[in-house]
Amino acid sequence: MNRPLGDDLRQLFEREIGAPPPGARQRVLASVSQVARRPARRWQAAAGLVAVLLAAAIVATLLVARENQRTVPGNKPTGVIPWLPLPAQLQAPVVPSSTPSPLPAGTKPCTSAQLQIDVLGSNGAGGHVFRSFGFSGRGTTDCFLQGTPAVALFDRSGHLLPFQPRAPFLGSLSTGPILVQPGPLPDPYANLKNGQAALTIDWVTQPEACGGSASVQIATARITLNGGGAALSATLPDDPGAYLCAGLGIGTFEGPPPPVEEPPVLPLPAIALKVPSSVRAGGVLVYQVTLTNGTLQPMDLIANCPNYGEELVLIDPNGGPTRGIKPAFQLNCAPAGTIQPKASLTFEMRLTVPQDEAPGLYKLFFALGYWNAMTTPSSAPVTISK
Repeated sequence: MNRPLGDDLRQLFEREIGAPPPGARQRVLASVSQVARRPARRWQAAAGLVAVLLAAAIVATLLVARENQRTVPGNKPTGVIPWLPLPAQLQAPVVPSSTPSPLPAGTKPCTSAQLQIDVLGSNGAGGHVFRSFGFSGRGTTDCFLQGTPAVALFDRSGHLLPFQPRAPFLGSLSTGPILVQPGPLPDPYANLKNGQAALTIDWVTQPEACGGSASVQIATARITLNGGGAALSATLPDDPGAYLCAGLGIGTFEGPPPPVEEPPVLPLPAIALKVPSSVRAGGVLVYQVTLTNGTLQPMDLIANCPNYGEELVLIDPNGGPTRGIKPAFQLNCAPAGTIQPKASLTFEMRLTVPQDEAPGLYKLFFALGYWNAMTTPSSAPVTISK
């Protein structure tokens, strides 16, 4: 037998938004009875259609409301948040600081007469040697360097080495103008300072690239700016030999690295463990961690999701020091949303116990942290049995 439409609607309402308050049913029936006392014959068909449409609208509204309730950011989830094997996020995010334009108005390109040069350092990777040069200004006027200059290399006898220029092996970091100011040359063992510039070249040091041909020894570099003029000369210390056929990588002028803003130190929730009394070796220890926000500000776990570390340690009767715990996983923060002040959320955790773990009384240590820094661990006892 088909049930009345009103019964279906009532059950849908109560299932989705709860039972109506006391007296609501009587008030609705009283309103309907006022309409029922009017002549009905002419309007029976229309009233039936209206009832069906009204029911459909109510059902649609309930479904939309339910979906909105599920997707509103910051809603507190119900129940225990399930465990997922999510890898730890170990790199702290850094944001380049905004800086004003590096060039004062009216600054002109540098000439060789405005610059002094020095050899900085060298490095190697991928069968290449990277040699860097540092620049600063002399005199009283600021200028700027930009782009890729011409670089000529010479051996100890002063003979030009016929390298073909090519793109640098590791690419270029900067293409914009670099402000150069009068001052000391760059420190070979420190980052560039404002008003200083650098240039890096690279060459191949492995014979495989050139079919067994002999290498050449580089002794001097001469760097000619894009605007022409006299070349800037620098003597190179003994570097690994270079193979001409692989060409010479020439980078662009570079300035100091942009400053970065370190992320603020974020507060962490308090930890409470609920751990079974025992687990078998080779089994999975399923336990719960309840996190409580003891601050006055919401903790947005989606924007800042903590890592966690866990470890089972055989209890030392002599009370040895607690070991440092490394972050291994990240919390399942997506369904967690935000922990409001004084509120708590509970997460399921799973830890596989090795099959060969010796039976005995252990402590489960658990710690939270952002990136690679962890809190003092919380602990709970657990017995491992065979």
